[in-house]
Amino acid sequence: MFTRRTGGLTRTERDPGGRWSGVVTAGITLVVAYVALSALLVAIGLVLTHFLAPVRHWDDHVNAWFAAHRTPGWTRASKDGTFLADTLGVVVVAAVATIVAVVCRCGRASALVLCGLAVELSVFLTVNYSVQRPRPVAPHVGATPSTYSFPSGHVAATLVLYGGIALIVTARTRAVWARVLVWALSACMVVWVGWSRVYEAEHHPTDVMAGICLGVGALIAGVIAVRPAGVGRRPAADVRGPVVASRGVGARAAADREEVAG
Repeated sequence: MFTRRTGGLTRTERDPGGRWSGVVTAGITLVVAYVALSALLVAIGLVLTHFLAPVRHWDDHVNAWFAAHRTPGWTRASKDGTFLADTLGVVVVAAVATIVAVVCRCGRASALVLCGLAVELSVFLTVNYSVQRPRPVAPHVGATPSTYSFPSGHVAATLVLYGGIALIVTARTRAVWARVLVWALSACMVVWVGWSRVYEAEHHPTDVMAGICLGVGALIAGVIAVRPAGVGRRPAADVRGPVVASRGVGARAAADREEVAG
């Protein structure tokens, strides 16, 4: 998967089958993640929907409280948050992130976002239509999607998208301020979207919690499958430094021997 040159040949040249082996391994990882996340969230959703009445009552209370305290300003803010997490918003940001990654010659890292979103969407659809939890009974704000309530796909997709971008930025820069900024913005986006979905009575609070779990799981699956350069790997300088140093010592020793012999 890497093309680092060693001894005159790149790893790809020495092992042409390694690229396809990496693709197959990544595919298996994503499939395993899909099965595991789907099974876990379906089980949680069914238990929540059919057995945990006190939790469902708490959900309804929170939705009713937000519905009773809506204001034009907060409603506008919630609509903006929902728009950013809609399909169009996610696709546009993901496309821009991919283009930037390609231009910066880190296209491999862009696959992290794409793989994470693929796992998120497939798990969401499986869990959503398996659990079939109804939407909150409180009055909704705006149009209601045709899907069910559990889990929140908006929250999950937001976490995968902006969390993936944060990981890429973290891997590409050592600037502490840039890392802190990108992770803070990522967390704010997730909180904003999660609050918007509950405020608009499109999701219960526990749906948002499940969406966060789905997003984290899908993002981890993407990291394991793709392993973008710079994540979990030592910088190249750390590897080459001792080698260069040892060569320098060897050269000096040879020169000293020749001087003595002369």
